[in-house]
Amino acid sequence: DERLEPRVGRDYRNIARRFIKFSKGIVSRETIRSYLTTYLSKAPKTYNNQLDGLRAFIARFLKAPELMDGFKKAHQNQNYEIELPSKAQIKKGFEGLTDDRERAIYLFYASTGLRNTEGLKLNRFEDIDHELRAVKSKHSTRTKKAGVTFYNQECELWLQKYLGSRKDNSERLFCIGTREFIRIWRKASEKAGAKITPQILRKWHSTQLGELGVPDRYVDIFQGRAPKSVLAKFYTGKELERLKRIYDRAGLKVLE
Repeated sequence: DERLEPRVGRDYRNIARRFIKFSKGIVSRETIRSYLTTYLSKAPKTYNNQLDGLRAFIARFLKAPELMDGFKKAHQNQNYEIELPSKAQIKKGFEGLTDDRERAIYLFYASTGLRNTEGLKLNRFEDIDHELRAVKSKHSTRTKKAGVTFYNQECELWLQKYLGSRKDNSERLFCIGTREFIRIWRKASEKAGAKITPQILRKWHSTQLGELGVPDRYVDIFQGRAPKSVLAKFYTGKELERLKRIYDRAGLKVLE
């Protein structure tokens, strides 16, 4: 009824299951408070996701909004920072991967700064301009917009190897299951000695572009944070080519 993204609906169901197991089926302000207390030491975003899931389940599905009154989201400020891996650790993470698909996916996320699900939804025929190395995602939700971004030459090498080895007719840029996808980041993290995920690579990508002198307004375009009218302006023609020059001039490298 709420027309949620499939991933959001799945996450909310999982939160409901965890809460029911934790509370032994008792839904009350006390069990809600006890459940949320177990997330107080987590990142503010993690706590807030749990709260959103409980509101969807208890306030809207069970129609008991009074039980959720007074529970507020954690304040997400800049004091809670993701600890980014070093450039050497990013390279080690890549070295821990074992096939062309894994390496292509790793470098694609590191050099584009795309969100986790955004990269997995890409159509290899419609969303990728291989000549410009441009990515024009159609990903769009109530809170997140797709940007116009690019992948670098390091990624291009492994992406071509991977796509060249494909024998299927799937339109998906990356044909990979959830478990296999998660395994990539586990392997990379173990080799690097630091946690590496698409979310962390997105933050690393943003930080690197800033250090390389890319103005914030263009980093926002690359990462889908600019207004839709601005993003649409750069989707085609000379504006897209100008955006590519800005990206290329920065010289973003993952493995050097």
